[in-house]
Amino acid sequence: MVRDARKLIRGAIGLGLLVLALALASCGSDSPTTSVIDLKSPGMKANGELKPNVRCGWGSLWVPLEWGAVPTGTRELAILLARFEYAKERGKRKPIVRFADLVSNFKPSEHRLVANVLPEGVGWSFFGTNCVTSSKGQHLLLEVFALDKPGPRAMDRRLATRLAEEALSDSSPSEGPRSAGKLTEDAAGIGRLITTNFTGPH
Repeated sequence: MVRDARKLIRGAIGLGLLVLALALASCGSDSPTTSVIDLKSPGMKANGELKPNVRCGWGSLWVPLEWGAVPTGTRELAILLARFEYAKERGKRKPIVRFADLVSNFKPSEHRLVANVLPEGVGWSFFGTNCVTSSKGQHLLLEVFALDKPGPRAMDRRLATRLAEEALSDSSPSEGPRSAGKLTEDAAGIGRLITTNFTGPH
């Protein structure tokens, strides 16, 4: 009788551990991920450089963009244009962002951006000087974010630097866990382009 009771207890414990393991596994699989959005620019040549006729026209987003499907559940799109250059700091090469503009509240149904033309209802936040005569070594980071949580979006140097560092560490993004922090924690999908900027203002 005692032996049977022990067997019953062991069986119950084993079943409980199995249920717990399955629950933990299912929790891990529900962790939010960021997928990849196909982002292209008709203003870029095959080698990734900007075409000579794509020049800053003093608008917020002066590089034309086109992007593919966005994840289901996307509530809004945000587009980033950041101008940066490399500098050495404590022996390490890191990006210094001179200008960044985040334009948000694009409708999820949008799939293209005409240079220097913004749809009604969008909002933007920026810092730095946009159109300057470019010098060798300047680059542009262009990203489209599919966001599944609406909210106010503000751009500052710290956020722009973090986004640039993340983009440069993975210039061809792949699907994976979401990056913690402002903006990326709400990004269900990201499209990314990095190009050399040798053109100046009109």
